[in-house]
Amino acid sequence: MTSEEDFTRALRASAATAPEPSTELFALAAERRGRTRVRRRRAAGASALALVAAAGCALALLPDRSPARPAPAASPLGQTFMSDTLSSLVPADGRIIDPAGTSPDDLQPGRTPMGWLEYDDGNGPARVLLTIDRLATPLSDSAAALQCPDTLNQPTATCQLTTRPDGSRLITTTIAPRWEAGDRVWTVTYATTDGRIVNATEVASGRPGHPAREQPPLTQERLLDVATSDAWRPAFTVLRASTVPPAAPVGSPAVLAALRATLPADATFDPGPGTQDTPGRVHGTVSLANLTSQLVVSVEHGWQRGFPADPDTRFRSTGFDGRFKEHPDGTRSYVKEIPVPGPDGTKDTQGAEVIAGALLPDGTMVTAKLWTYGPNYQVTRDAPALSQEQLVALVSAPSWAHA
Repeated sequence: MTSEEDFTRALRASAATAPEPSTELFALAAERRGRTRVRRRRAAGASALALVAAAGCALALLPDRSPARPAPAASPLGQTFMSDTLSSLVPADGRIIDPAGTSPDDLQPGRTPMGWLEYDDGNGPARVLLTIDRLATPLSDSAAALQCPDTLNQPTATCQLTTRPDGSRLITTTIAPRWEAGDRVWTVTYATTDGRIVNATEVASGRPGHPAREQPPLTQERLLDVATSDAWRPAFTVLRASTVPPAAPVGSPAVLAALRATLPADATFDPGPGTQDTPGRVHGTVSLANLTSQLVVSVEHGWQRGFPADPDTRFRSTGFDGRFKEHPDGTRSYVKEIPVPGPDGTKDTQGAEVIAGALLPDGTMVTAKLWTYGPNYQVTRDAPALSQEQLVALVSAPSWAHA
């Protein structure tokens, strides 16, 4: 695997822990970088895009399939602010490779600025990726950006949530490889009481015979320093805050009840042992017609309410490269299939996840992720318990507005 493919894989891996809705934007950056590399290397016939490296809401795009995008407008901070700032915050004694990013831009409300680079301390490189965004205030524990990864979808993740003395929130996450060739991911998410949020992710890639390094070039403490630096403050001057507080969270029991009411006839859902208490989210096993799959469903009322970006525009970014549908009642939905690499990184062991999302007329956002595990948490391509049409029907049900 080339370094270009490695970096694209890492961009996609970051989607496993990045706050919503930045997961899709990380993937867009991967796709954009991949297309650039492909143009440079087309004579060699190589593709710069690789498979999704970790479970998450990321895109799986081929180099020239994405639609044309308008040229970015001029940013008051300059087009290289994110990459320049990120480069200035990593230790100077290491090697920085190919820094890049997207710029803060108040002419395109809702666009999330990102910066990324490869950093090598002399003992092997890792990819460092950072995004900034705004959350509605006061901060709510129900915000997807302030939650740990789902333990069913990310069984090797360890996560700690902390409320600091000044009221800011800190989420630190580590995702261990599921097999020798898997990636190792470290993430720090920092949110201030005025709604500023920074997510910094570091990814060390593994391959058969060469496991990912156990300690990253940037320690998690150093990654925290990067995320909490005041150097990011200028970017928030062009990211306007929400004008209304967040909607009340949906409790897990309410999500579970609504999910069971929207499943196809004869389908069953088992949330498993223990109590699930993550606001707005529930996971478990769904079974239908002798087929069994894993399912995670999340719901949020008033999604993107009060922010300057049109929620429908942001929804279409979230579902980028998916199959969109407008329903008679005004609901908008998408569904897409995402490849997930297996132990050796080849197509022979590649699995798939299906993600569906719906934005209801009242502003309720519902997202579902469906996959089927094999041994050792390997995502397979076995027939799922629900078809894509059934998953779309599930997330588009009007009853979610009353969950």
